[in-house]
Amino acid sequence: MTRRIRILSICVLLSIAWSVCAFAQARVVVLPFRNMDGEIKYNVWSLQLSDSLTKLLLANDTTQAKFVIVPNDSVEMAISELNLDPTNPQYQSDVWKAVKAMGAVMVVQGNFFLRGERVLMNAYVYDMNTRMAHGTYFAKDIYKSPTSYMEAIPVMVKKLYPALIE
Repeated sequence: MTRRIRILSICVLLSIAWSVCAFAQARVVVLPFRNMDGEIKYNVWSLQLSDSLTKLLLANDTTQAKFVIVPNDSVEMAISELNLDPTNPQYQSDVWKAVKAMGAVMVVQGNFFLRGERVLMNAYVYDMNTRMAHGTYFAKDIYKSPTSYMEAIPVMVKKLYPALIE
């Protein structure tokens, strides 16, 4: 009788573990945007854009049923622990170490560049396994003025969100 109970208990535990793994949410990291212009005075936009993008993505999935976003302070801590500098050419290759340490399966990464009186912005969703951007869902070539650049965030969310819930 006790052997049957042990076997039954093991089967129940295994089925629970399988269920949890099967329905686990994907961990998503939203990295600070890269300032491709190089003007230091625009570095503050890097965090403003990523913070706003994170908040709006969370607003679209308040229950976080399909994915969970790693908090921005955890992202900043992981990046600073590895002493990564977005202006350094090695940043692009080294940032994957920080993302891996956070256990993410997807990464949202963007960049911006000032072109005259316009700000060019791009944002992509990367798969951590392949380190390739999603082929369908990306926000590319979004132009805004330097005073209205934050208006690009809803456009980005509309284009990126489907990749996160696939």
